[in-house]
Amino acid sequence: MSSRNSRSTSGDDSQAAAWTPLNMLTDLPRKQLELVTRSATAVYRGSETLRKIQLQAAHRASVHHEEAAEKLRGPCDLGEIMAIQADLLRFNVQEAVHYWQQLASAALKTQVDLVGSAGRALDTGAEPSLEALQQAFAASLDGSAESAARH
Repeated sequence: MSSRNSRSTSGDDSQAAAWTPLNMLTDLPRKQLELVTRSATAVYRGSETLRKIQLQAAHRASVHHEEAAEKLRGPCDLGEIMAIQADLLRFNVQEAVHYWQQLASAALKTQVDLVGSAGRALDTGAEPSLEALQQAFAASLDGSAESAARH
C-alpha cells in the first residue's frame, strides 16, 4: 500500500480529500441551497410568464370589446346586434382556447426548468454517487478513511 501512496499525484490527493465524508457533508448545505435557489428562480420566471400571458389576453379582450361597444353606441338593427354578439362569442371562445394553451405551455416549460435544475444538481460529473457516499460513511464508521478515499 505504501508504494501506491507514494505514486499518487496531487490531483489524486485533492480528489480523495473531496470524497472524505466530512467534505461531502459540509458541502451538502451549499448544494441544497443551490438546488432550492435554482428551483425558486424557475418558479419565479414561470410566474412572470403566466402574468405576461394574462396581461396580453386582457389587453386583447379589452380592445376587442371596446370596438364592439363603439359599434353598439350608434343605432343598430337586430341583425347587426346579433352579428356583434356572435363576433364577441367567437372571439371569447377563440381567446379562451388560446389563453389556456399558452398557460399550459408556460406551466410545462416551468416544470421542465424545475426538472432541469434538479438534474443539474444531481449531475454525476464531479459528484460522488450514492454508493460512494454510503461507502465513505461506512468507512468513517469503521475507521478506515483511507479505503473510502480510494473509492
